[in-house]
Amino acid sequence: MKYLMIILILAAFSFRSNAQDQSKQDNVSEPAWVKMMEDKNVNYYEAIKVYEAYWKNHKKPLGEEDELAGGKEDLKEMQREAKKEQKKDLKRKFTEEDLKKANEEQRLRYQVKRFEHWMREVKPFVQEDGRVLSDEERIAIWKKQQEEIKKQQK
Repeated sequence: MKYLMIILILAAFSFRSNAQDQSKQDNVSEPAWVKMMEDKNVNYYEAIKVYEAYWKNHKKPLGEEDELAGGKEDLKEMQREAKKEQKKDLKRKFTEEDLKKANEEQRLRYQVKRFEHWMREVKPFVQEDGRVLSDEERIAIWKKQQEEIKKQQK
């Protein structure tokens, strides 16, 4: 009976330790350019510099456009290769490390897509010094334009 209690206590501590390790792994730190994109007071040009510098030392994940960039023949070849890989994957046992890598790549691919979308969206609102106009400033400009349009229509 004593041994059973000791085993249960050790199992509980082990489970708790593993849960803490998992939460640390799930809380992966984001690259600086992701944090910059989310900062309303960011300098646009500095964010782009940090983004470009990051990819000088890291492998950028392919986006959907990159994967389909070839012609029809390239697409057919890619489909054949994908089917071969799927067959291999069905037989293969994935380790926790494989899944972690795949999740990290997917997360990074998403952040790249978000950043590039952010760059296109805010570019019209970037000032000479790199400051991005706030939402309030953008609305004020829009309202002024609407007033000018109404004046021209009269």
